[in-house]
Amino acid sequence: MDGEVVVITGAGTGIGRVLATRYGRAGARVAIAARRVELLEETAELVRAEGADVMVVPTDLRLEDDCGRLVRSVLDRWGSLDVVLNNAAVPGRDMPVSAMDLGNWNDTIATNVTGPMLVAREALREAMIPARFGNIQFFSSGAAKAVRPNKAHYAVAKMGLLPLTRTLALEVGELGIRVNTLVLGAVSGELVDAWLDRVAAEKGTDRAELLAELGKDAALRRLVDPDEVADTSLWLASEASSAITGQDINVTAGAEMR
Repeated sequence: MDGEVVVITGAGTGIGRVLATRYGRAGARVAIAARRVELLEETAELVRAEGADVMVVPTDLRLEDDCGRLVRSVLDRWGSLDVVLNNAAVPGRDMPVSAMDLGNWNDTIATNVTGPMLVAREALREAMIPARFGNIQFFSSGAAKAVRPNKAHYAVAKMGLLPLTRTLALEVGELGIRVNTLVLGAVSGELVDAWLDRVAAEKGTDRAELLAELGKDAALRRLVDPDEVADTSLWLASEASSAITGQDINVTAGAEMR
């Protein structure tokens, strides 16, 4: 990845932070985006520690102007844009469709589908189509395929990334631009830890039992490590996967095999 320019959304915490440090370690110039500046600055320090050039671009993906500004800022600084990792997402509030709050629905769709589309659109228009080169990745969830009650808003949003990926791949493939989606299972880290703590406290359940339950549907009987997500993303961004486009790649420890 030496010298390549990478945009990573949702880079303030979790998978996004791991992606930023791993791409920086691989030699990329990394632009990190999220809503909370203080968390982005923490990630930026980790990327700099890897010896990489990094820029912080506070961005609200729900705002069309912010998505455009993100791409323009990167081009103004580095003059090119090679890889876009549309990692940012929100879970929304769990509720049945019969009680769905439209604000909850719209916010989830805006952040998880519309925002990634807008960032991809701007990257294509301003950089990748003129250069006839680029790599776009979306980050979906196994929850889009294995649906659960009270999560229609999240499942619909994450499932929407799959046809978006395939359509884009067909539209820009002849220009040498590749588009793929990583479908993630339960990934270890602060989000899962917070969920385990909350549910254990609410139900008076042992945390270890909840953790075992969380991984029981995976063939490997465990959660996915964030570095495993980064490994797959780096492979998809590299020439090692030069014939791969329009695909949804399951990184789920075997929890989702369709």
